[in-house]
Amino acid sequence: MHRVLVIDDEEIILENIKFVLELEEYEVLTASSAEEGIRIFTVEAKKLDAVVTDMKMPRLSGMDVLRKVKEIMPEMSVIILTGHGDLENAIHAMKEGAFEYLRKPVNADDLTIAINNAVNKKNLLLENARMQQEILEQNRYMKGLQDSAQKILMNILPKQLPDIPGFRCASRYKSCDAVGGDMYEIYDLGDYIGIYVSDVSSHGILASVITIIIKSFLQNTSYNYQQGMILKSFSEIVSDLNNELILNTAQNVFATMFVAFIEKKTKMLYYISAGHIPQYLFNEDRVLPLKSTGAILGVFEDEPFPSGEVQLMPGDKLLLFTDGITEASSGGQMFGNDNILSMIEKHKSIPIDSLLNNIFESVTDFCGGDFQDDLTLLGLEVME
Repeated sequence: MHRVLVIDDEEIILENIKFVLELEEYEVLTASSAEEGIRIFTVEAKKLDAVVTDMKMPRLSGMDVLRKVKEIMPEMSVIILTGHGDLENAIHAMKEGAFEYLRKPVNADDLTIAINNAVNKKNLLLENARMQQEILEQNRYMKGLQDSAQKILMNILPKQLPDIPGFRCASRYKSCDAVGGDMYEIYDLGDYIGIYVSDVSSHGILASVITIIIKSFLQNTSYNYQQGMILKSFSEIVSDLNNELILNTAQNVFATMFVAFIEKKTKMLYYISAGHIPQYLFNEDRVLPLKSTGAILGVFEDEPFPSGEVQLMPGDKLLLFTDGITEASSGGQMFGNDNILSMIEKHKSIPIDSLLNNIFESVTDFCGGDFQDDLTLLGLEVME
């Protein structure tokens, strides 16, 4: 049952309207002055569905009622009753937010239709306000999750790279505005050095979850090996990681990764590139692209991941990066792989940390610091 507040200083009109509306099964509250009507509305606002008020009343007018109602509850529909020849005030009331105006004497059918329409509009406005509030709260919640995810990712990035005799390590990283999916690490495993970069296809919270799964998996593998457990073949390690991602992530999200293990004694490099862009091994005499050896991670169950191997020599440098570097754009043009090769050729004799700095600065200048993806550079140089 709808509740309607009717305000009119003429008792006969007030009673007639009340009678008509009660026949239509409305619950009617009445007030014989604007002051009384405002007082009732102030108390009953949340329980009312519409307000009907006369325009001309002593002291306060229907316009005063309209303004006060809209101040208390902007969604409430107010129907104005006007006398003959009072069209100017009626139009003014509509501009102030009245739902409709009806001329006295009021036709019963016109009144009930107007009230029904007013109730529907009020309910629609309230529903819209509720939905907007839900969206606002959801956005705040998602912003909080994004901020938390960003903090988690920043905290799990390596604070510093290990100091490994015979090798020099360096990195550069810059996150984009959205929570990205890049991760990198270098592990000193005793007999081996483990090194990887990974890049998740999405951004946001999901990217952070997948990144954490990758890091945790490889971290646990490294820990177990250091505790004396037999290390699986490098291909099996990546295959197990792939199955872990399939088990715990959405089907439309994947990751690429370049992971390598260097045997310290022999300086043999074993690497697997799971759908990752070409990485580079170089010295002053050669530039060797290390291309993809297998599928992307998180898509094909029990996928084999063949490994490649390269004999390292003193002076060799390994440059790893994600596509945030090559896909940095300016004026519709991407930084691209050719610029990476050009910088390698130009600076391949300088230390690996200086090379990474030069590439990072060149990419930043190229795109004007407007990064659409994380920028990740990781390097390792064989010293002896």
